[in-house]
Amino acid sequence: MPELPDVENFKRYFKKTALNKKIVNIECFAKDLIKRISFKDFKNKLIGKSFKDAWRRGKFLIIEIKQIPEKLVFHFGMTGSFYYLKPEESKTKRDRFIRLIFKFEDGDELHWLNLRKLGRVYLVKDLKEIELLKEMGPEPLMLSEKSFLKILDENKEKNIKAVLLDQRIIAGIGNIYSDEILFQAKINPRREIKSLSLKEKIQIYKNMIKILKRAIEAQIPYQQISKKSWLISHRYGDMRCPLNKKHKLKKQTIAGRSAYFCPICQK
Repeated sequence: MPELPDVENFKRYFKKTALNKKIVNIECFAKDLIKRISFKDFKNKLIGKSFKDAWRRGKFLIIEIKQIPEKLVFHFGMTGSFYYLKPEESKTKRDRFIRLIFKFEDGDELHWLNLRKLGRVYLVKDLKEIELLKEMGPEPLMLSEKSFLKILDENKEKNIKAVLLDQRIIAGIGNIYSDEILFQAKINPRREIKSLSLKEKIQIYKNMIKILKRAIEAQIPYQQISKKSWLISHRYGDMRCPLNKKHKLKKQTIAGRSAYFCPICQK
């Protein structure tokens, strides 16, 4: 599933390839993924326009459009991504999971892929029309240590995994990276926040910043991150702890998601 670092890189890819290009046509192969507007109106509003800028909010990509007040919003679901093609590639490199194609005046195309059709696309004037965006908490990479500790104090009755996953508390960390943050901080994901020491809370904060930044700069999907000391590269293989091969990783459902952790290294 695309997590915060992946969507940050989708934003960079989009800005590098698709800004300031006039849209001359749009094709859609899954009209049900376009929400709050018909595909006909969606197409009519965007043809002849161009993309002005893009930014990320949590796991959403938000795009400003020249000439109109509406914003184009992508949520990538479990399997979404972008693919930009030059004219000579548009017929030979088409993926069968294309759901939306933006065709530009110069012949280039931007494809939005969504294998399992769990993504969503919006065209809205007010971002508050999208429920999750309206309720979303602060961006993790913009939190100061003091603000992060305050958030933990306000949610001290919850377990730490649940807080890191809750978009209304902190935006966009997601399941994969919440596991990684807690593994690197050596904290069991079931720990209640009220049981954590100040030192442990600060360790979680520092690892949150470090891991998200490193994952963004890696510019590759999380499955391909091969740092030997990272949990990510071990959770789907032999399930051995990266810090001690004699320890077996454990998988449990926590806060409704599958959590991976080392029951020995993480206290």
